[in-house]
Parts: sequence; C-alpha cells; structure tokens
Amino acid sequence: MTKKISYSRASRVELVKSGNDFFQRAEQIIGNSKHKIHLQTYIFSDDSTGMHTIKLLSAAVKRGVKVCLLIDAFGSHELKDETIKLIEKSGIHFRRYSPLLSGLKLHFGRRLHHKILIADEKVALIGGINIDDKYHLEGKDSPWLDYAVYVTGNICDEISKMCERLWSRKGYLRRRKKISKSLINSENTVSDIVVKLQQNDWLYGKKGISRSINNSIRHAKSSVTLVGSYFLPGNRMRRSLKNASKRNVKVKIILAGLSDVKVVKYATAYWYAWLLRNNIELYEWNKTILHGKMIQVDDDWVSIGSYNINHLSHYGSIETNLDVKDKTFGNSVKSELESVMSQCKILTHDENKKRANPVQMFLWWSSFQTVRFLFWLQFAILSKE
Repeated sequence: MTKKISYSRASRVELVKSGNDFFQRAEQIIGNSKHKIHLQTYIFSDDSTGMHTIKLLSAAVKRGVKVCLLIDAFGSHELKDETIKLIEKSGIHFRRYSPLLSGLKLHFGRRLHHKILIADEKVALIGGINIDDKYHLEGKDSPWLDYAVYVTGNICDEISKMCERLWSRKGYLRRRKKISKSLINSENTVSDIVVKLQQNDWLYGKKGISRSINNSIRHAKSSVTLVGSYFLPGNRMRRSLKNASKRNVKVKIILAGLSDVKVVKYATAYWYAWLLRNNIELYEWNKTILHGKMIQVDDDWVSIGSYNINHLSHYGSIETNLDVKDKTFGNSVKSELESVMSQCKILTHDENKKRANPVQMFLWWSSFQTVRFLFWLQFAILSKE
C-alpha cells in the first residue's frame, strides 16, 4: 500500500539558475531581511562571492537582523581562519557542522550537504548552489549549471524550523498536519501552490527524497526527465527507471560531459550501456560543469534540491529538496530542460560502442568498483557514529 503524502502550501515558486539569477535573488533576500536569516550550505568559500556574501550578512547584522551561518566542516575545510574571525567579529553567529576532529574522534560520515537561505520565515532559496565563484562566474566564463527554487508562503515556516533545529542540534520537528484534501485535489480553485519539503538523513531515518522520487517514477504516465550531476543509481532506482521505460514512459537523463569528480563521471559511464538498452535517452552537457539535481515527472511534478541519485546522498548526507506539484511551474521547468537538452550531445548506442574500447571499459569498471568501495566505507563509518 502506497503511503499517502501530506503536502504544504507556497504562494510563489520560481525556478532559479546558478549565476546572477541565484546570487541577485540571494542579495535581495538578505537585503530585505528584518528579523532573522539562516544560511546553511555545504561549501562556503572565501573567494569574491563568499566575501561579498559576508559583507551582505554583516550589513544585515548592523540593521539588527540575527544571522546564523552554518557550513559543513568538510565541504568548507578550505575556509581560512582569518575569514572565520572576520565572520564572527561582524556579529554573524557561525558554526561548522560535524568538525572532522571532535574530542578524540574523527568524523568522516554524515555531512551537511543541503543549501538553504531563508529570511524572516517568509522567503527562501533551496537548491544545489554553493557560495562559491564557480556558481557565479561572469564574462567569458559561465557558471556551473545548477538550480534552486525560490519560494514564499506557508512552507517557509516549515523550512525555517528545520534550519533552526539543525542549528541548535535539537533533532527534528514532528510532521506538520496534513492540509485539507480540497487543496490537493482542486488545483483550479485555489491560488496556493502544492509543495512538500523533503529530507534525506539516513542516520535519523529520514528517506523522504528518495522515496518521493522513486514513487513518482513508479507512477509516471508519460515522461521522466532527470538532471543527474553525480548519477550512480542503486538497484531500486534502476528498477524504477527500467519499469517506467517498459510502460512507454519517455525517460531522459541529462548527465555530466564535464565533471569536477572524474572518478564519478567514469563510474556513471559504466551504466551507459544498460541505460541505453532499456530505451533511456542520454544527454551529455559539455558547456560547463554540471552540478544540478532535479527531476520532472509528467510535466507537473518537480523535485529540486541538493539530493544526488547515489548512495552518498541516500545514506551519508543531510539533503533537502522541495517537491512542487504545479502545472505552471512545471511548464517553466520543462522549457528550461528542453533548452539544456538542445545544447547537449545525444549519446546513442553507436556512439557509446565507439567509446567502449577495452581500455575505456576497464576504466569505467574500475572507477565504478572504486566508488562503490568508498560508498561502502563511508556507510560503515557512518553506522558507527
């Protein structure tokens, strides 16, 4: 029996791309804040983007806004001590999540991987975009391709409380009450947008994102389009995609032609032949590094956030996505994905066979085995924490 999903509400939801689109919105959110800001991110760099963000947050503090900055200790390990001193001196409340060395223990397991900016419990950005120049390049260079969602409305109260719990290390909130069935079933009679805040945190039994994505693929009627920057599907995901294709659902996956983690790219290539055999269309993005994490099912359901389709996101990281069920928003996402695919290299059976010489196949296989071992090791460490 399929578990019934309880949804929440948003008054405004917009797709946001990396680059000026994201950072101008972030600057606006910080600049308009009046009471409290939470910024939680995996990578916070002290490059020009990071330093400008510190300046914006410091200005908010001077206006009387309480600013809480939570970064992952591993993801942001290159952040200099003098930058941290500057952050703290400016009045920003600062913490590192899961320091690598705590007491006499080393922590390599559970990581804070989500990226959230929220102000005054009213407006938020949720996605996969870190605070780093790579996501905010201008001129000749283009930013890494990534996405976030800009959201306002009742859901922001839920987002804010989740961030507060992580900040204060008090665990998780109880589930919010379900909204009325009339909201879910009468899209044409209400102005609110149906959304659901989803989390994955295996250590605390949170599997909302992975369950939501698999459930949506299993019930897909016409199409599934997936942006997979570090795409290494497990058995359940592969089965869901295969069965969807068998039902004549058009399955398309946008993959990284260029990647910042080459061993994962090669490990992903290990599955190309299987995916193509199952009539799944593959598109490689070669213009910039692909870092996006997004899936659209049947045009009107979208999930965007920090969750990658791999075991690290499923078992080892704190991830947050926002599921959106709305035709208007779905149309904007569909238009963006079609634009991206039009600029991609389409990978065919013949093209993949040309690539798959013995040396290349060994590289793909050995990369897959290496990544699988690292995932197993990470899982073993996490299980002991």
